[in-house]
Amino acid sequence: MAGSCESFLLGTIPLPGEGMVPKRKDLKMKNNHFEPGRGASFDFEKLIVYQKTMELRLIINPITANPPRKSAHLVDHLDRAVDSILLNVPEGNGYPMGSGKRRTHFRYALGSAKEAASAVNALRAKKHMNDGVGSQARSLLLEIVRMLEKMGR
Repeated sequence: MAGSCESFLLGTIPLPGEGMVPKRKDLKMKNNHFEPGRGASFDFEKLIVYQKTMELRLIINPITANPPRKSAHLVDHLDRAVDSILLNVPEGNGYPMGSGKRRTHFRYALGSAKEAASAVNALRAKKHMNDGVGSQARSLLLEIVRMLEKMGR
């Protein structure tokens, strides 16, 4: 159950005249990972690909806040590519299953994930991203790309 959408459900609340309904939580950060929080959530927030991208966003935030002068263009590109994933996944998820528009937005997100990976590689090669952050970002991007490749079919 760990790592699945079901792992983000807190429990169940019986409603009058109905069966058990899952009680959802919002996402929150704990130890560099998103975990459920209290309150309502959007459907796309339950997608593992979205959660992994939010983790990536938090990992690269320190770099985007203070980009190295000689690589500011790469950091900006990485920043925009990650934002593109975060925006295209929910938009695609809003369309019906099997919809061409749904696949199109997931493919846009896939392209952005590959751009982000390339920017991470370039920043690491220029020694403007430390190996710890770079390997974390790369690992997350590999997972994100694999998921988006399946979602975009």
